[in-house]
Amino acid sequence: MDCPTISGLKLDSEDQDALEAIRKAQRNGNMLEILLPAGVLTTIFLGNNSAQVTFNVHSTDWVLFAQSMSKIQPVVRKTISEIAQMQRLRAGLSYEQRQFWKAVDNGCGGY
Repeated sequence: MDCPTISGLKLDSEDQDALEAIRKAQRNGNMLEILLPAGVLTTIFLGNNSAQVTFNVHSTDWVLFAQSMSKIQPVVRKTISEIAQMQRLRAGLSYEQRQFWKAVDNGCGGY
């Protein structure tokens, strides 16, 4: 992705709040990517004997687990896109602010 350079950009408090919401969505997605497998592994192994572990491994829906894991980042990306789109609709934004939020919506900024 070719991200534009935006000179003269000044972000206001609403922009800062939106950026914090984006950071929160990213943190939550990252946390979910850690906690979901940890929860599955805990359910399988914690406090179980080998027969129970074998049953738990066999009965775990690994396809659903993989599908769940693969959906986390697209949900985070969609959340970021929605935040950026809403920011672009705000009244009174400068051209630079609109360009910034358009770039965020297009995936610039590491989001």
